[in-house]
Amino acid sequence: MTAVAHREVERKYEVPEGAESRIDWSGLPGYTVSAEPVEHRMEAVYYDTEDMALGRRSVALRRRRGGADDGWHVKFSEATGRREWQVPLLRTPDRMPAAVRHLLAGLTGGEPLQPIATLRTVRRILMVSDAGGDEVAELAADVVEAVDERTGTARSWSEWEVELLDGSIPEERQQEIFDAVESAIFAVGGRPSSSRAKIARALGAEDGAEDGAGAPAPGGPAQEAEEAGRTTGKDSSGDEGGQDEKTAQKTGKKKGQQKGQKTGKKKGQKAKGTGPEVLRTVLEGLAEQLVLWDFKVRLDAPDAVHQMRVTSRSLRSVLRAAGPFFAGDTAQEVDGRLRELAGALSAARDAEVTAELLAGRVAALDGRVGAAAAEVLQRAAEEQAHQAAGTVRRHVTSPEHLQLLADVRAFAAAPPLTEECAELSAREVADALVHRALRKVVRVAERGAAAEEAGETAQEQRLEHLHDVRKAVKRVRYVDGVLGRTGFRPGKSLRRAARDAEDYQDALGRVMDATVVERWLAGRAKALQGSGEDRYAVGLLHGAEVSRLHAGAEGGSEVVGVLLSQLRADLA
Repeated sequence: MTAVAHREVERKYEVPEGAESRIDWSGLPGYTVSAEPVEHRMEAVYYDTEDMALGRRSVALRRRRGGADDGWHVKFSEATGRREWQVPLLRTPDRMPAAVRHLLAGLTGGEPLQPIATLRTVRRILMVSDAGGDEVAELAADVVEAVDERTGTARSWSEWEVELLDGSIPEERQQEIFDAVESAIFAVGGRPSSSRAKIARALGAEDGAEDGAGAPAPGGPAQEAEEAGRTTGKDSSGDEGGQDEKTAQKTGKKKGQQKGQKTGKKKGQKAKGTGPEVLRTVLEGLAEQLVLWDFKVRLDAPDAVHQMRVTSRSLRSVLRAAGPFFAGDTAQEVDGRLRELAGALSAARDAEVTAELLAGRVAALDGRVGAAAAEVLQRAAEEQAHQAAGTVRRHVTSPEHLQLLADVRAFAAAPPLTEECAELSAREVADALVHRALRKVVRVAERGAAAEEAGETAQEQRLEHLHDVRKAVKRVRYVDGVLGRTGFRPGKSLRRAARDAEDYQDALGRVMDATVVERWLAGRAKALQGSGEDRYAVGLLHGAEVSRLHAGAEGGSEVVGVLLSQLRADLA
């Protein structure tokens, strides 16, 4: 069974009755429209869980029959737009393919999927071609009759839709096509549709009915949660970085904050809300991100493994920083299981980092590694990354992983908080989380400094110490970042200390990158022993990486010393 995914670039229009017979397609600038429409009679049955788990996350599942793309379709939102994933119908068309169930298992929590709406559409299709005769878009005039299977409510409407055949063409070209088609549509009184999606209309989400509250739509909470969790900057190890701090300081805004949105608080003013609200908001947001990145991992979406790993680590960072505020052992148990998940993702992430950095390592040798040898190594690194990602996709299908997602959501919804936490304000809890994370950096850095003073300066020990410091710094960034995204900011002095700690992460990250690449090259050299293949290129690259690693270990100790002095001053 073959699954196909593609990006949808389309626009919908409302047109007055009789427009189809009055419209003149002959004057489109630079484009022509086919003379005779092709008619399809289609039936689409939409599915969701009883609590609308898909719709709440802007995901739609339908089984379509009767059109040019019969099959099971999963439609979902991404930062770059709407996408669709398709699987062909089985011999028994009503039976849901296992691939569909597996793809959605993390979103549904294993709950059964049932019909929520049936749409029957008469579609008349015209093809739009450019001046060279190549078809570039499909224009569909739809008459829809829908039934909300939950209530039995029937609805009907008409709409036109223009969809580009290639959603990857440049935006300027996309706009040119839409402008040409719209010149004719608007001439007969058409206008852009306010409808979000057919399923939203079918469930009453666009006529004020309460029963449509969970209908999926382009964008919505799923896309917002993904964009909040996704990181746009990357340090040398591929881990996310925040908005440029100098820019943030000048504008006073966090990444993603909208113009006009209030920032910060007056000096001495506490953040609004209670301590428990901080933890519930932060944990629920991260739990939702974890579910959404699980979905993207199953789709094999770019960067999904990395972002799922970051989210699991962000959760663990919050759980540890908030440790004194949790009663019982549940938080520690969840932390341990998230650690196992992060471990399962680590090999795939290391393979991604190697594949990303290898070309730069080759270029740094100024042509001493030949193009053919470099291509072989790059192909080997990318193949390993592909295989590692496949291992992760198999991991997330396990019952244990699905139970983890369920348990994380349950914990986030009702965290076992202490009486002490209940008495604290939002600002007090935010301050405590960041301060505790910062103190962890200081303790780890002090252990390394003590080892240096004691003469325990072997490279392996230094690298282990640098790795521990970097993990602690990342914990600060994760905690500070998620607080900022949810609006619960710590005090100004703690924000400054957190930024100071984060400033050193890139330097430490480059050292850790070198350990990953060196390990891969050493393994590659070992694999080539006795094979008869030329190991010269691998040897050159490995030697350069060993030198880079040695310099990083030496310089890293100095970086940690400066960091420690800075944080001691910040926290004094």
